[in-house]
Amino acid sequence: MTPLIKNHIAKSIIGGMIMLLLFGCASVKEMNISQKYEDSKSWVKEKWQSVETKFSSADDEAASLKPYSKNSNYLVYRTQWPYETLSGIAEWFTGDSDNWKTLASANPKVKPTRIPAGAQILIPANLVKKKTPPPEGFAAKHRIYYFEHRVKWRGESLSLIAKWYTGHFGNWKALARANPGLNPNRIALGNRIYIPPEMMKTKKPLPRKVVAKTLPGYFAHTVTKTDEKLSDIAAWYTGNASNNKEIAGANPDIDPELLLVGNEIYIPSALLKTHKPLHQKSIQTQTAKSTRKQSKTEGAASAAKQNKIQLFGPKQFPAN
Repeated sequence: MTPLIKNHIAKSIIGGMIMLLLFGCASVKEMNISQKYEDSKSWVKEKWQSVETKFSSADDEAASLKPYSKNSNYLVYRTQWPYETLSGIAEWFTGDSDNWKTLASANPKVKPTRIPAGAQILIPANLVKKKTPPPEGFAAKHRIYYFEHRVKWRGESLSLIAKWYTGHFGNWKALARANPGLNPNRIALGNRIYIPPEMMKTKKPLPRKVVAKTLPGYFAHTVTKTDEKLSDIAAWYTGNASNNKEIAGANPDIDPELLLVGNEIYIPSALLKTHKPLHQKSIQTQTAKSTRKQSKTEGAASAAKQNKIQLFGPKQFPAN
């Protein structure tokens, strides 16, 4: 019986008791009202405890483990609250939360972290250590009010996620237990990782630059000047400005036409010619060289044009 139904029944019973007491008080005018009130309080309390005991014993009996069938190797537990989990059920009935995997195999249609109240859970009889149902306080400890992290970057791992949000790489084991059904060795884009709130040190999203530092295939450059261009970065680190397109492809979240100070630009290691940081001076030097080259080219073209005109135009002679 759910707590909501229990409350409705209890209110009805108490209301009936109060009505009876009021009629009783009206019919016995000579009785001391104060004494009648105190006696009625004691009587209601006694009756309520009796009713509550009956409800509790009925709930316990309903929630206790029972054989699935006459010759079955499984016992059945019917969940009592909407926040129970397979790991919590396994811990209570078998003494080991890691047995949730066995329970998951026996209950393939049950979502390990989201089990509705009243769900039927099969538990292998050979694993059972106790048959009494878990108290609400124990079940509440496994309530899923976790922080949710969604895997966004390639190269994320459960240990890296644990380090960023909890402060310790080793907490990946706790995250694995909090995410039954997730393969900790195969984190995929789009996976949702639930993190117990009591473990968290920060709620800031895991940034890409933290992930990129763990990847051997990329080199990270941080934009420090407002006039940096992707072609300048490509020319400096790869020796060819035309590699800016490939670098842009490796940074889909960056606008290649508008780099902002603080942007992390990731350069595929296969393109790298130098790990030496790009400085503003180098950009200015490249720009100056480009300008000089352009001026020189324009000057040569102008001279050639002038010579061409002189070749076919009237000849000029020096003055006497």
